[in-house]
Amino acid sequence: MIKRFAVGAVLFGVFNSVPAMAEASQTITATAETDEYSDGYGSLRSVKLEYKHVDEGTTVMFTPAIGERRVAGRSDTAVGGGATIYHDLSPVFSTRASVFFAENDPVFAQRDLALDLAAKVASNTTLTVGGRYARYFGGKDVVFESVGVRQYFRFGSIAYRLTRVDPEGRDAYLAHLVNISVKDGKGDGKTQVWLSAGETSLSRVQMPVNFSGKDFAATLQRVQPLTGKLNLVPTVGYSSYARPGNRVGAVNLGLGVAVGLD
Repeated sequence: MIKRFAVGAVLFGVFNSVPAMAEASQTITATAETDEYSDGYGSLRSVKLEYKHVDEGTTVMFTPAIGERRVAGRSDTAVGGGATIYHDLSPVFSTRASVFFAENDPVFAQRDLALDLAAKVASNTTLTVGGRYARYFGGKDVVFESVGVRQYFRFGSIAYRLTRVDPEGRDAYLAHLVNISVKDGKGDGKTQVWLSAGETSLSRVQMPVNFSGKDFAATLQRVQPLTGKLNLVPTVGYSSYARPGNRVGAVNLGLGVAVGLD
């Protein structure tokens, strides 16, 4: 399933380096999402709260979440939570570290740990290397190793990330992720697109995948300012999962509301 939410993930979507901020700020975002699967694979619905605190070169986020997976008359609910820290080590280097833990049910990954290191190699270019470990329901361990590049331009950026996905008990393969972010000419609005091949997850959701390396997805997200401190964040996406003998499609719809506290 593709939760690009609020998007961004190493694959945790989300492989931007965070610039230093002159003043501290706080934001709370509430996001509800639904994924509807084809061929009898049911649905997944989740609600997430995100508290973000930005202070000069450090950004801290806390994210509790609850999700429900329904399939074939069965319903499973799980609660999870995580934290992410972005930190500027210097004008050249920055890091991103994240942890997430959830109940051992087929909803979220049971545990998810990641670390990225980004380096500014030119005035508008950053390189990122990262590693991630996740354990999914049933004890399936997956290791992700990645390298990426992001090019900034006047009204946004474009990035590419190559990830080696190494699932327990299966051959490793390469996955590709492209992110395009375009800011509005005025104000805080922006539009983002994610395109992935090989591995569709940008989040910690437990998905109906078999890590074949043949999945693909596309996601579109808009940050729409409503007032000076209130933003609406709609998301729409589609994922296609390779299964033995057929493919499973999933439509993702999400809606978030972000409120500035300062």
